[in-house]
Amino acid sequence: MQPGELLAQPTIYFAGLSYLGEAKHAKANYPVVTSINVSPGKGQAAPLDKAFRTMLEQTAGLPYKIAAGEKGDYESGPAIAMTLAIERETVSVDKFPDYYKLVAEISAQILFFDFQSMRLIASIPLDIARNDVVSVYDDLALAKETNVKALYQPDNSDINLFTIARDRILESHLPEEDALRFKVDTLSFGDKAAPLLPPSLAVNPLSQTFGQYFTAQLAQNARLNMVPYTKGYAIGNKMSGRMSNGDVYQLALPEPDYVFDLTVTNFKVMKKTNKNLYAARVLLNAREATDTDLLINDYFHYAVPMLVSKNQSSETDWPGYEDALEMLLLDIAHQLKAPEKKWFDTHTQQKRKTYQTFTAWSEQFNEM
Repeated sequence: MQPGELLAQPTIYFAGLSYLGEAKHAKANYPVVTSINVSPGKGQAAPLDKAFRTMLEQTAGLPYKIAAGEKGDYESGPAIAMTLAIERETVSVDKFPDYYKLVAEISAQILFFDFQSMRLIASIPLDIARNDVVSVYDDLALAKETNVKALYQPDNSDINLFTIARDRILESHLPEEDALRFKVDTLSFGDKAAPLLPPSLAVNPLSQTFGQYFTAQLAQNARLNMVPYTKGYAIGNKMSGRMSNGDVYQLALPEPDYVFDLTVTNFKVMKKTNKNLYAARVLLNAREATDTDLLINDYFHYAVPMLVSKNQSSETDWPGYEDALEMLLLDIAHQLKAPEKKWFDTHTQQKRKTYQTFTAWSEQFNEM
């Protein structure tokens, strides 16, 4: 495939939904979508595959033509295939005296790949969440399943994964072969932050969750061409998954030109009578992938207020810490695109120096 071919409006063969990670763990890792997206019979498309393909075919203004992908189409010549790959399906639960607060979340990647070489061409990370409040007397397991299912309903008037995926495709274009690529290489929790995580949350899955979240923010808000965050479902430079029809695939990932390394160094809380202030602090480094010299190197912090009352206090501080960390990563992505001096005076340790670094970064990469 020649570089110029990616700039034309190609036909993209839609291969359906898929599930990242080892095929044998797909049902355990993604219990809701694998129970919904089941083919009604041999040779028939699974319902979510069919609904998403129909949605794309009926959408005007797509940068490429969408066609149903059959194996013969891929093997007959050069072909670009696309899959909507689910990479996380979770529900977090915070217990209050009279109710549970649920946050159902799905992370996914729209993967474009060369079928003959099984090489990843581009990816669009997606992240979607749905909040709900459930009485302590209600069926908690049913409420968790119901909230995740709602995110997979293409005709749901509320927010859902497929309309978000369609909208991101509308605003995206396949990159040129020689386009610069960026990657969140590591995301970890430091010695002070890790002990403050709730016992129910393991460090490695949480690192994966926030690595995926930061990747999505950098792609959407900093407009960087991101290589997927692969910790947890990739070995070496290969990403594996299972199509909804049972076919297993393994994609070769491109090497990044620039990488980010992020360490969550600490969380803090200041508790008052009616309002708590929760803060997250991170160390962010950025460099060329083949160089040790740091282009970005500073501590960033962000605090969020949360109103509290006798019957509205979570049993742990994690919901506040989580909100602060998410807002911080979101803001960092925005600042990489359009730095604001006042923000750096408030949220960074080196203030003016880091503002100048981000300004130079945005001037170099915004016109790519």
